[in-house]
Amino acid sequence: MARSASNSVAAVLKSVTASFLLAFLISSPARASGAFDSLEALAAAPETGSFLSPLPQAAPPEATLLRPAPGLSVYFVNVGQGDAIYMEFPDGRNALIDGGPSSSASGPLALFLKERGVSSIDHVTLTHPHSDHYKGLQHVFANYTVGAFYDTRVDNSGATGDDAIRAKAAELGVPAVYPAAGDTLDWSAGVEVKVLNSCHEPISSKNSETLNDCSIVIRLAYGEASILLTGDAGERVEERLVEEHGGALRSRVLKVGHHGSRYSSTSAFLAAVRPELAYIEVGRNNYGHPHPEAVSRLLAAGAEIFRTDLSGTQEFRADLPLLCMAEAAR
Repeated sequence: MARSASNSVAAVLKSVTASFLLAFLISSPARASGAFDSLEALAAAPETGSFLSPLPQAAPPEATLLRPAPGLSVYFVNVGQGDAIYMEFPDGRNALIDGGPSSSASGPLALFLKERGVSSIDHVTLTHPHSDHYKGLQHVFANYTVGAFYDTRVDNSGATGDDAIRAKAAELGVPAVYPAAGDTLDWSAGVEVKVLNSCHEPISSKNSETLNDCSIVIRLAYGEASILLTGDAGERVEERLVEEHGGALRSRVLKVGHHGSRYSSTSAFLAAVRPELAYIEVGRNNYGHPHPEAVSRLLAAGAEIFRTDLSGTQEFRADLPLLCMAEAAR
């Protein structure tokens, strides 16, 4: 009795399966005729599952792909009382602006570059020849491959360290570039790098204010991000920049001039720049920097202030999360 019921169930299942497969073949004649000529051939096929799987769809002739952009990273390195700004660009190139006050292999800049795994630097800039900006470059030129050296033509007649840096770069065959105000630097695809101030004609001085005001001032723009890097430029340079550029100085990020000196970050300058983020590179032994008046002006301008002496190395990252790029299918 049990065996008879079992045989009946099997017969019903076999009939249902055959009916289903026959209906499937009739609805897909082109596909069926290309693979099987009869139900017998179908039954003899070793793996009917592969036959029942949908055919892969052909790729469209054109496709729009969404790819993440690497972005621009700017690090305001905590080197104590001095400046060092390291940048990684979207196309893989990098740059270093100033080197801080330590040339030691155990100094803060050396440790930062080692931690980042840096082996070469495409663009190295000395904004002006003061030791809190150039001494760390001794370590850089001695230990890293440098693509180009961007410099002013001002000589600090009260020091020899700047001469040693320049001599080392020349000895290594590193090309020297002396940018002038108005120049655009080819540092990275997709990033605009404009020079707003520099002393590109030879002069010599040991006056600190003169040397500071020779600082290479650079404005970078990437997507909707803009960054103004001012070296140690003071109020005379700021006044001239406002006269020459006005609202074109507008930048989301400001590297505050001369470590937040009382005589930088003037109200007129900040009104033109309108920074949202202000980074002050300063040490704990800081000669009164940043000055309370400069801090007050920055806050009044609506800037959020970040200090390396209080918070260590700071990073600003400009991301373009998705780039739409149409590519023809090959």
